[in-house]
Amino acid sequence: MKPRSNVAHYYDRNTGRFLRFGGGGVSHAIHRQLWGPGVTTAEAAAGYINLRIVEKIEEILPSEPAGIVDMGCGVGGTVFHLAERFPRTRFTGITISPRQHGVATRLADERLLAERCRFLEDDFQGLDPVAVADVVVAIESFTHSDTPQLFFSTAAGLLRAGGLAILVDDFLDGDPENGAWAPGQVSALRKGWRLKSLCAVSECTNAAERNGLRVVSQTDLTGFIRLGRPRDRLISLFSPLMERLQLVGIPFFGNMIGGNALQMGLRGGYLKYHMLVLRKEELSG
Repeated sequence: MKPRSNVAHYYDRNTGRFLRFGGGGVSHAIHRQLWGPGVTTAEAAAGYINLRIVEKIEEILPSEPAGIVDMGCGVGGTVFHLAERFPRTRFTGITISPRQHGVATRLADERLLAERCRFLEDDFQGLDPVAVADVVVAIESFTHSDTPQLFFSTAAGLLRAGGLAILVDDFLDGDPENGAWAPGQVSALRKGWRLKSLCAVSECTNAAERNGLRVVSQTDLTGFIRLGRPRDRLISLFSPLMERLQLVGIPFFGNMIGGNALQMGLRGGYLKYHMLVLRKEELSG
C-alpha cells in the first residue's frame, strides 16, 4: 500500500526534533505532555496518557489482552510501556514514517521485545480486517486519517467483538457562531500538522457508531496541558511571518505554525483534548 506521502514526509523530517525537545526522554513519547495529578517531571507528563490507557484496559476487559494494535505508533513509546504492563500480550505498531519505523524496530531489539512487539511501515488506513486485536490504540493519529469513517472502518475490522478502541486527540469544540472560533487558526492547524480529520467529538463518535463501535467513556484532558511555555511564546512571535511567507508546506515550519494555532485554540476554548474509549459491539445470536 502506498503511504500518504505528505504525512510520512512530515514525520520523517520532524521526528528527530520531537524526540530531542519533546521531553519524553526514555519513554520515547512524541505525543502531548499531560501534567495530571502527581506528575512532577516532563518525562512523567509524557507517559501520563499511557497510564490512563492501562487503567481503562484493566477496568473494562476481563483479562489481559491477547493482542494490541497501535494505529500511528510513532517510535513505539506507548507500545513499549504497555508491553511492560501486559507481559503476555502481543503488539503491532503501525507507522507511516520510514524514519519512525526504523527507530521503533531498533528500540524493540535493544529492549529484547522484538518477539512480542512488531512494527509495520504502512498506512493504517485500509488495513486488512483481520480481527486480531482486543485493543486498538490511537494517540494523536486519528486526526491524520483521510476521514473519520475510513479510520473507524479500519479500527473495527482489526478488533475482535467486545474489543476496545482508545483514541486520544484534539477535537473542535463550541459554536462557530459565538465568536470563540478562529477559522484561520483552525485552517493553520489542519495544514501545519496535516490533519484532515480534525473534527468535533460528535462527528467522530457518529462515524464510530456507524462501524459498530459504541462510546464507553469520554474524558476531557485539556486541563492537564501546560500552555505558554517559553518556546511556545517564542514561536508565537514568528508564526505569523511564517504563514505570510507560505512556509506551512515545509515540515519544520508547518509544525511550528500548527503548534501556535493549537495553543491559540486551546486558549480560546475552541479546541479540546479528549480520550475516547469505544467498544466493538458483541455479535448477537
